[in-house]
Amino acid sequence: MTDFKSIFPYVPPKFFVTHEMCDQNGHMNVAFYLQAFDEHSRDLFEEIGFDEDYLKSGYSCFAIEDSLRYQREFIEGDEIRSMFRIHDFSHKLIHVVGVLMDKDEKMSAISETLVVHIDMNTRKASPMPEELLDKVKKVHTHHTTYSIEDIDVRLKINK
Repeated sequence: MTDFKSIFPYVPPKFFVTHEMCDQNGHMNVAFYLQAFDEHSRDLFEEIGFDEDYLKSGYSCFAIEDSLRYQREFIEGDEIRSMFRIHDFSHKLIHVVGVLMDKDEKMSAISETLVVHIDMNTRKASPMPEELLDKVKKVHTHHTTYSIEDIDVRLKINK
């Protein structure tokens, strides 16, 4: 059995599927899967240095590619636990992989996102400063202690 807590060490608080999140099929609408991954990974980005002060300094990051795959449905009232890891990085890019787990710790969805470091003055990709890159390296080293080989990771950073 896959040890998801070791593979995805960043674990925000759990949340529950509300009636408003459900569509005409009685399960969580696809838009809320993406929203769950986006909202619950924000603190991870703050942890690595994309905090308010950094954003005020004129830098940020933009998502440039997403892959979202559904394994099991969520219905109203279901408990969801999101989990993340920094899977890879380069001097401009960060590859984040996340999963949504049900209450029985079965993977219900997997998300991959590539984000690019942005100079907000030019609104173009720019290399991360060494201090930020060092933080990303440190978190990446911690997050990749355990192999992710049982998970079908599809996005790649060309180095």
